[in-house]
Amino acid sequence: MKVHAILYEFSYFDKQEHKIRPPDEVGGIVALYEDEDEAKKRLQKETDSGKWGNFSNASENGGWSSEGFILFMESVELIRRA
Repeated sequence: MKVHAILYEFSYFDKQEHKIRPPDEVGGIVALYEDEDEAKKRLQKETDSGKWGNFSNASENGGWSSEGFILFMESVELIRRA
């Protein structure tokens, strides 16, 4: 069975504390799906929502939004043990 995760990551630089934070402190899971098409729809919905910033210049910014977020989908094959 394959699981599709919609993930976010925030830029490592903490604007308030003026220091670089490790990636495990600034990212997480938005949603999990078994259906890949549903996961892609959710990713597009989140990207278009404005909640994560403006992605209109993301291609020029390495995929990052105006607010310092990146959204992506990662798929993992799960093995079920009997």
